[in-house]
Amino acid sequence: MKDYYIITFKNTHGAINGEKLLKEKDIKVAVMPTPAVITRSCGISIKIDDEDIEMVKKLIEQEQLVVKNIYKRSDNGYIQV
Repeated sequence: MKDYYIITFKNTHGAINGEKLLKEKDIKVAVMPTPAVITRSCGISIKIDDEDIEMVKKLIEQEQLVVKNIYKRSDNGYIQV
C-alpha cells in the first residue's frame, strides 16, 4: 500500500476552503469521508500524497491553511503527525 496523508478539519467550511487552497497550489487532493477511527468531528477530510506533505506543512506554518490534524496512513494504520 502506498502511504498517504489525511487532513482533518474542524468543520465542513474549513475542509472546502482547504480543498480550494490546495488545488490553487497545484497539490493533488481527494475529498473523502473522515475515517471514524481517527475523529468524529467534521465528516469530510482531504487525502494528499506523501510527496505533498512538506508544502502542506508550510501552508499551515504560514497560517494559510487551518487544519484540525494530519494523519499518515500506512500499513500500520493511522498515525497523527
